[in-house]
Amino acid sequence: DGRGEGCRMADGGPLSDLRLDEAMKLTASELEFIAEDELVDIVPRFKFDHPVNMMCGTFGPFDTMVPTKVPLWFAIQLVQRNLAKVQPPSWLQEEEIKDLLDREVATKSRQLLQEVPFHYKEIATLILRHCPEAFAGREGRVQVMLKDIEELREAKLHTSLGELKEDHPAINISNIGAMEMNKMRPFLINALHQFRDLKRGDEAVRQGSQAHQPQPAGGL
Repeated sequence: DGRGEGCRMADGGPLSDLRLDEAMKLTASELEFIAEDELVDIVPRFKFDHPVNMMCGTFGPFDTMVPTKVPLWFAIQLVQRNLAKVQPPSWLQEEEIKDLLDREVATKSRQLLQEVPFHYKEIATLILRHCPEAFAGREGRVQVMLKDIEELREAKLHTSLGELKEDHPAINISNIGAMEMNKMRPFLINALHQFRDLKRGDEAVRQGSQAHQPQPAGGL
């Protein structure tokens, strides 16, 4: 479709006058759309004996009260039609979220992100928004803890960005989530651009000083 042809990053390319952070950043809705392909468990309230073929895979057959996995977008559609109930992933259970929050707090001083699913923020948001009954009245507590986790993780990332050094422009982003990566991308790209410009400036100054150094006298 030609989209890749206009996405060169080299100087002078079609996007040379367009800020890379704006060109690469996705909206929250776009990230949620991507996350909707993640599989979740549902408990059907209907019986359907034949598998359902989709572009992303084959799912079913479905039997009443027998858990099965389907894409999140399909699970939401079934819940909205009162045809199924979503079972939150194990990592989204209240006890697991509390444990994750405790671990994020314990590693705050070292700016270490705890392991989470890549689309944890989007999946949690979608299930809380469309399937709150899946939390049996505890969705409020889960939502508050998720917000605390999000703020802790963002603070760690911002601290890491603030510690970037010219001679070592790198940070540890192990266990970063999709939404977090999307948020920090503009800051990281701008910082790397600044480091690149500083390096080019240093090289230009060095080359200029070498060019103006007096040449040794020839002959005896």
